[in-house]
Amino acid sequence: MLQEVFAALEEWANERSLKYRNEGLMPLGHCLIQVVGQTALLEAKLDIHLAATADVDVHQQIEHVFRKKLEELLQEKGKFLDPVGHEAWMPDETKYKTIFKGRYVEGAIAEPEYVLISKALKAPKRNKELLIDYLASNPSDLFYALAKKYKISLEEFLK
Repeated sequence: MLQEVFAALEEWANERSLKYRNEGLMPLGHCLIQVVGQTALLEAKLDIHLAATADVDVHQQIEHVFRKKLEELLQEKGKFLDPVGHEAWMPDETKYKTIFKGRYVEGAIAEPEYVLISKALKAPKRNKELLIDYLASNPSDLFYALAKKYKISLEEFLK
């Protein structure tokens, strides 16, 4: 879903920049959209049970003109841009996987281990079932290393 949205945003940005150039205005700049949270997990297509979500969390603020168009495009897919998604805590070392790269728009999703650590640290009760399912699916060494670094007791999810 996000790749389609990012492609549509890129097409819009191309058209808008051409119009701006023809009017003697500055074209749009580059926009990096880093998606975190449940939507990033859904897009990663993990082999665990994930609840559907309508909100899309973007890790950092994006330019207003891109934000407004992104909101429109997400709405067409039955989703909405979380107004405080940029406030979601993510580990400083979070890595992102680029899923779309155009001239104006680059879209990426946080790697699952970082999203899951965020959920385990900041909302463990709300995400207990998700984390139990993930722990049963043979988690990566990275996940265990992050859990150790952030002092997350994984035993609490196995009770």
